[in-house]
Amino acid sequence: MAATLVPIGCRAKWGSGSMIAKLLIIGLLFGSFITTEIMPAQAITAEEMLDDPILESRARELSKGLRCLVCQNQSIDDSDADLARDLRLEVRAQLLTGASDAAVIENLRSKYGDYLLLNPPISPGTYILWIAPFAIILLGAGLIYSIRRTAPSNAPAPVTKTPSGTTEVSPARASIGTKLTFASLVLAASLGLYLMLGRADLGDQPLAKRQAEIAAAKQAEQIQSDNVNSALAIARQTVIDQPERLVNWLQLALAAAEAGDSQTEIGALRQALKITNGDNAVKSMLAEALSRAADGQITIPARALIKEVLSDDATEPRALYLDGLAAYQDEDYSRAIAVWQHLQAISAPNAPWVLLLDENIADAANAGGLPVPEPREIAADLPTSNLAASDVEAASGMSAEERNAMINSMVSGLAERLADEPDDIDGWQRLARAYEVLGREGDAVAALIGAANAAPQDPDQQLAALEKMISSGQENAFGDAARQMIKRIENSAPNRLELFYLRGHFAKLAGNKALAEAEWQALIDQLPTGSPFTAQLLEAIAAL
Repeated sequence: MAATLVPIGCRAKWGSGSMIAKLLIIGLLFGSFITTEIMPAQAITAEEMLDDPILESRARELSKGLRCLVCQNQSIDDSDADLARDLRLEVRAQLLTGASDAAVIENLRSKYGDYLLLNPPISPGTYILWIAPFAIILLGAGLIYSIRRTAPSNAPAPVTKTPSGTTEVSPARASIGTKLTFASLVLAASLGLYLMLGRADLGDQPLAKRQAEIAAAKQAEQIQSDNVNSALAIARQTVIDQPERLVNWLQLALAAAEAGDSQTEIGALRQALKITNGDNAVKSMLAEALSRAADGQITIPARALIKEVLSDDATEPRALYLDGLAAYQDEDYSRAIAVWQHLQAISAPNAPWVLLLDENIADAANAGGLPVPEPREIAADLPTSNLAASDVEAASGMSAEERNAMINSMVSGLAERLADEPDDIDGWQRLARAYEVLGREGDAVAALIGAANAAPQDPDQQLAALEKMISSGQENAFGDAARQMIKRIENSAPNRLELFYLRGHFAKLAGNKALAEAEWQALIDQLPTGSPFTAQLLEAIAAL
């Protein structure tokens, strides 16, 4: 559960995980604080974004060509209207079924017509719109040409003497000049009207014919607003009834963020911070909320929280993102790039926010007049905790092949050392991050299992390994290890709600749908009223 990350200084956008990853983030709500999700900065919300960065990139490109049906010539990618959000979800749902881009567009056209397309196709219904500009130019040019032909080309302009002794241009010549001026004005005005009202890409949908559609959209927006306010009221009452529960304060923070109530969100997160005795994830969420309340500026209190978090955990993603954003606002673009590159380096290659960080880094480079780094081709990709500063500097001048060879050599050395020192939890975690950088998902899962084995009584280590296992689709390869880690959580923390989801997930994989449904229903029964996870769990049950 995470509050929205705001755009501050540049187009900073964060993605989200799959439904499974989101459900596992229940651990954040109930005390385990698994890695938080990174959220978008524009109209797109974290819940919308796809886990697969390639599919997400396709969805964004498609959305940029689709018109918001309730906005003035705005794409659904840029619109925050609820109807635009529904269309974005529909685009992503179709992509997940394997539909091609052309098939998605055709399906939407069959539902909403050509008006949905910002650039409608050439068809009998749009011929006049495409031909209009050329016709206007030809008509105007022909008019000017015909007028000029009526005037003598070489004869001097006839003049007449007035009684006072002054001269006047012949009315005939004056008439020709007036006609030329008038024709030019008509041509300019026609082109102006075409550009404002008649372009083909504006579509053909008179406002009078859209009243029912607009009324339905407004009603949908009102329903959404009522739902948001209702969720906030429920969250407030839950906190009053059970103020000692961390999850209730986090739910209140989320509901307040959805409703735009910064004061309530900040207060809820401060209370959550007290309950957790200063958890880093909550500190990062509070820093973000403080910045959002300050119209997107990273404030001094927020910077102090970010500094505290990173001094304790240099890999906390939200704090790293905000730290880079603060550097961007300070116009320290090289540092912003370095921080975001470090965040890339410790993120899995298929993490939803990786491509978005590429855009942020490019923005910072352009703003500072710096060369734009190649995506992921950076010295920060090295597991720098095992390198001297001189080694990192030398690595920055290497070719991609040389750096990869160096990384592989270091990773092999670290793996050999951990084989002799299997109780080094930090070492296993560094090894997992290095494998993620190399795109070796199975090895990354194995390394996190090594960290879990090094701390069998620590449920958070078990959950971290299980989360990575599920998000990377490696459950079948590590089935025995998964069962062992679930058993450890049952022994050390039997009340953890993640257990219900995990047992249901692995029961589903084993074909035991009845057990999966029972476990997930038990989890629903224990979630607070209005929890956003309830609907997702119900969908998972229905999918059985």
